[in-house]
Amino acid sequence: MGKRIEWIDAAKGIGIILVVAGHVPTTDPIKQFIYSFHMPLFFFLSGLVFKSKDLGLKSFIQKKARSLLFPYVCFAIITYLFWFTVERHLPFSSDSNVDPFTPFMGIFLSIEDNHMMTYNPAVWFLTALFLVEIAFFLYTKVAKGRFVVLFAALCGAIGYYGSLKLDGSLPWNVDVVFTAIAFYAFGYAMKNHLAQHKPKRTLITCVLLFIVTAYVESYNIRVDMRGNDYGNGLVFYLASLLGIAGTIYLSHKLKRVAFLTYLGKNSIVILLLQFVAIPIVKTFIYYGMEIDIKDTDTAAWTLFYTVSILLFMIPCISFLNKYPLLLGKVSQRRIENL
Repeated sequence: MGKRIEWIDAAKGIGIILVVAGHVPTTDPIKQFIYSFHMPLFFFLSGLVFKSKDLGLKSFIQKKARSLLFPYVCFAIITYLFWFTVERHLPFSSDSNVDPFTPFMGIFLSIEDNHMMTYNPAVWFLTALFLVEIAFFLYTKVAKGRFVVLFAALCGAIGYYGSLKLDGSLPWNVDVVFTAIAFYAFGYAMKNHLAQHKPKRTLITCVLLFIVTAYVESYNIRVDMRGNDYGNGLVFYLASLLGIAGTIYLSHKLKRVAFLTYLGKNSIVILLLQFVAIPIVKTFIYYGMEIDIKDTDTAAWTLFYTVSILLFMIPCISFLNKYPLLLGKVSQRRIENL
């Protein structure tokens, strides 16, 4: 197994915190800032660690199906059952009138249209990443990794053009794949540079980058990569790359923060289970604190939600690390016995 890189784990930790914060009640400016780059960041980081290990296409597909599609199916079913039996019946749920068959079909189609992913909107990332990984694997076999920046730019242009022409989503988020490949390929292109890069004055640089990200994104709509909605294409790509750069600088500054790297190492668990934790925290606020959920869309409440959900994830992470089958992984005990 390859050695983990601390700053990449820290970057994933920052990213998954932003993902959670973007899914709980918050202010429009915070949500717009987060959405401007948080999902491009994860595709970029995935490309950064891409390795084919001289696998054939069949072996590569099997490997990615085990690590991405198997967890997708398992947690789509688990979270659908939670939504069906619990969440949709809560008094603050906006999904009480949704036909249960619609999100059930969403498990197979993995698209957001017509409330199909209302049970767990976050799992779209796994099917999209699976397609991105296969497409990029084929590119590396054909082009041997050459012209990767040109390939990224071409995919980005195709992805944005498609977002303007398509009306509605395609199964497994095929319509988002070209845009995602652009960030994935750019991450791959930056692999060697970032491996040697040791930034100085990281805190000042990342603060400036995030300020510029927010300023640039203020000229755009709130983008939604899952919905293939990017507004102004140039602003979207510029804000995304600035936000990614800011996160990289910040991750170098915070790479020794154990809890942050812990979140990064286990970001898939948080991604998959956050939509179980969110209604549980809302239930505590609604019944335990007797506060209307409509009154919690402030920055302070966003912090409360995010911290509560991340703490809720700790026992979930502990359980799934001990029994990682649902994540498509082999337990450490079994590895030691091989």
